[in-house]
Amino acid sequence: MADTFQLRLLTPERSLFEGPVEAVIVPGENGQLGVLAGHTKLVTTLVPGVVRYVASGQTHQVAASGGFAEVSPGGVTILADTAEPPQEIDRQRAERSRQEALQALAKRAELDEKEVSRLEARLARALNRLKVADSAR
Repeated sequence: MADTFQLRLLTPERSLFEGPVEAVIVPGENGQLGVLAGHTKLVTTLVPGVVRYVASGQTHQVAASGGFAEVSPGGVTILADTAEPPQEIDRQRAERSRQEALQALAKRAELDEKEVSRLEARLARALNRLKVADSAR
């Protein structure tokens, strides 16, 4: 059996998971970051993406919209802005959000930089939620 360490997956509203895991993969600012027991200390910014963790040999996925991850001797703490497991994702709502963002971005020339950034972030969140929802099918 693989060595385990503690994972705390938190949002401002709730705790999604707290317990022993064999591995964690987070969407870091510089790419995917894998963590196993004994990993060196670090803090990284999270970008919208899939947080994966292996607990009792089973891989779990969560759609996260950003936040921070801290690796310490005590384990990994993920402070996500938002996070949803696949069973909580409203696929129709995520698809609607994707379509609305794409339609608005089609008029990019008429938008200011701030609005384009906001729409691109909305699109990234919607695509991420759809990816996680579809992976559970």
